[in-house]
Amino acid sequence: MAAYAGLIPVDREVVAIAGSGRGADTALLIEAADSSQLFNTAIREIIAKPRNF
Repeated sequence: MAAYAGLIPVDREVVAIAGSGRGADTALLIEAADSSQLFNTAIREIIAKPRNF
């Protein structure tokens, strides 16, 4: 959504942070893509994830 809105570049790596109602628990380094190229989103590195994934 952020790439589609032009808030982040689609040709550079960005950190994506996500989680649940208890807070952020996952961080990924990704190469962003807008929604029309969703399947071109590439995960470059898993920075953090929950132990009980």
